[in-house]
Amino acid sequence: MKKILFLIILMFGILGLSGCQTSKDEFKKEKEALQEEARLSFLYFLETSNNLEDSDYYGLARDRYSGNTVISSIAATGFSLASIPVGVENGWISKEDAQKRASKTLDSLSNLDRVNGFFYHFVNIHTGKREWNSEVSIIDTGLLLAGALTVAQYFKGEVYDKAMAIYDEVNWPWYINKQTNMFYMGYKPETGFGGAWDHVSEQLLLYVLAAGSRTYPTDDSLYKTVKQVVNRSYKGSYTSTLDPSIKTNEFIYSYDGSLFQHQFSHAFVDFRNLEDYEGTNWFDNAIEATKANYLYTLDYSDRYKTYSSNSWGISAGDGPGEYRAYGAMPAKSNAHNGTIMPYAALSSINYLEEEALRAAYHFSQIEQLNGTYGLKDSYNLGPVDEAYNPTMANRTPWYASDYIGIDKGITLLMIENYNSELIWTNFMSNKQVQNGLDVLGFTSN
Repeated sequence: MKKILFLIILMFGILGLSGCQTSKDEFKKEKEALQEEARLSFLYFLETSNNLEDSDYYGLARDRYSGNTVISSIAATGFSLASIPVGVENGWISKEDAQKRASKTLDSLSNLDRVNGFFYHFVNIHTGKREWNSEVSIIDTGLLLAGALTVAQYFKGEVYDKAMAIYDEVNWPWYINKQTNMFYMGYKPETGFGGAWDHVSEQLLLYVLAAGSRTYPTDDSLYKTVKQVVNRSYKGSYTSTLDPSIKTNEFIYSYDGSLFQHQFSHAFVDFRNLEDYEGTNWFDNAIEATKANYLYTLDYSDRYKTYSSNSWGISAGDGPGEYRAYGAMPAKSNAHNGTIMPYAALSSINYLEEEALRAAYHFSQIEQLNGTYGLKDSYNLGPVDEAYNPTMANRTPWYASDYIGIDKGITLLMIENYNSELIWTNFMSNKQVQNGLDVLGFTSN
């Protein structure tokens, strides 16, 4: 009987995957919930960033709110920059104020300490100094540059010049491990380089930016090296355990199966009609990865109360007692415990439209998840059977208290791409971005 019940749940959960349409009234409510989340995500950046006009670090974005009050995330600042044109086009900020905000934020970034052009991951929002002994981060620098190039193309003029000057200072070859021909993952002045981008994750953007640089360009070999690794070790599909007739197509998956890894680069690079030298379409690949994450959630909906066809999105974020990159199979090192990140489902709006819209409305109806800046980062209702995970049973129900900047950012940008393609249009119009894609061997399909 229990098996039949969950097969019914699965059947209703995959209606969107099979093309079933919601009613007009339901669709309207879902779209309204989605758009309200976008508006409040924009307000997160507008209101919680450093807005002191006389500050040398005006515009630096909070890593989280209402958590640590002095920590700015460089990646969140990149998302904040990209949010500015969204605010203009939606009437949430005047173009004059928006251009001033973008220009002053770029001035602040030019005041920050850098190492070979790369920024520290976390800095003090008021002093600009390195915080938490954080690394000189290539991925966070990349996300910052993506936001800078987006406003560069949108506003042109001095904003363009300031953004390109910051981009030009990044010495991409310095960050390469010459023995492996891969980017290192991090660098600290005290300990040197460490880690490696040796699988496909959120870093696809880096290869485009590096290859397109007009000052320190790389060739196509970094991308091809990683592509060889993932072709050999990170390809697979996912089959539903509740209904084995339902499975994804083969796709390239990430190490831990966190959904954000198929979103962050995609917020800027429009992969929809691009194929690489081997015929890989990364947008199609992200669709399959998102389906796998969704089906995996349904498969465990008899284990965790949070999981359902309307409550899905296993990704990185706050969980009960920890921040962790939760993930789904077929990833090699996935872990999950019933925690759902609403941003992960909503940021999948360009991949699984109906499922993301249903989730947007569902989350909007959960009082404990909603606040001043829309949806908080995550929640966990606990295991269905306490004996299945006693530790989590003792910690739940649990709702995140914070908003996280990068998660609000990816939500806003993906929703705007769904609505108008605004971020894609501006970022992709940059000449160096196009040059980077050409160098890597991407062609229109």
